[in-house]
Amino acid sequence: MRTIIIGDIHGCYREFISLLKKVEYRKKKDRLILLGDLMDRGPLSYEMLQWAIRWKEENPDTFFLIRGNHELMLVKQRREIDQRLIWRLVGKGASIRSFSRHKDRMKRYIPWIVENMPIYHEEDDYRCVHASVEYENLEDNDEERLVEDHNYAKRNEYAGKITIIGHTPLPDPTHYDGSGGEGIPLPYHEWHPLPEHGTICIDTGCVFGHRLTAMIIEDGQYYLDYVESGVCIENKVPKYIKYIWRLRSIPIIRRFCSMPKVI
Repeated sequence: MRTIIIGDIHGCYREFISLLKKVEYRKKKDRLILLGDLMDRGPLSYEMLQWAIRWKEENPDTFFLIRGNHELMLVKQRREIDQRLIWRLVGKGASIRSFSRHKDRMKRYIPWIVENMPIYHEEDDYRCVHASVEYENLEDNDEERLVEDHNYAKRNEYAGKITIIGHTPLPDPTHYDGSGGEGIPLPYHEWHPLPEHGTICIDTGCVFGHRLTAMIIEDGQYYLDYVESGVCIENKVPKYIKYIWRLRSIPIIRRFCSMPKVI
């Protein structure tokens, strides 16, 4: 059985369907894993979530979803001023507009997300999480590390069982082997042995105008394919994060803020 793993979709539903067609996905014969962040930023978050709900109902044993930080923001519905502002900056408004066009609300799907999108998925030869992993025993990692952390994966210190991640958009799929050095860009359209250790990030920034990448694993080998994006959304967090920190420094507002998460 082939396994097809796809990184952050962010409402790029058309690109997602095109990628499934390009890799010739067979729902009765292939396993499909999505690494989270189905919604926000892109234009078709409602359509993407509805597809996932229907597919999970029809293929419960071969379709798996991982909870991303954007699903986590919806589930937690944080009330702190800084966290609400960050969620707006990273695309909540696009999801609201998408759901509103269908006269629906995102909050209605929180129970489904909690039930169907765990924070990790494990197979014999590899594991999947959204953001990063520090300890080989997944239960020893806290939720923030697995779902929200941008920085740890790029420090390239994890050398345990190979783990496929998304969350951090990169120019190319990249293998971090745990050596502490730079990550190793991986080529498309070539079969290679699946590494035994480290992490492989397959988020290639589809919603920012780049690519949506799929990793196909079969018989201990992997193959990478992609489709070009038809969407280009500005990543506003780097531009405005300093203003959020300034907001937190105002004494009267500080009590209504939490420590900003890295998005």
